[in-house]
Amino acid sequence: MGRWAWMLGGLIVWTIHFMGVYAIASLADVVSRADDPPWRMTGLAFSGACALAALALAAVAARRLRQSPGPAVGFGDQLAVLGGGLATVAIVWQALPTVIGH
Repeated sequence: MGRWAWMLGGLIVWTIHFMGVYAIASLADVVSRADDPPWRMTGLAFSGACALAALALAAVAARRLRQSPGPAVGFGDQLAVLGGGLATVAIVWQALPTVIGH
């Protein structure tokens, strides 16, 4: 189970980000308005933390991949690098409306 969590770590971070940003926007819509600056900054800070987590996961996986002894061991690290990179791009893409204000 640990190998699966490692290989899918970036996608798990992306899922947590999606649910978290949705929860923040929903809470902001109930309490006040979703486009109020404090709520936007909260969503942006959460997105930044998730992007850093996905990027760190990809960096650790890339380091492990360079040090792996064989291709069978490196496959999980390749998937972790791919998932972490994809998650980083997706999180930044999903945070852009918060940055530009729409």
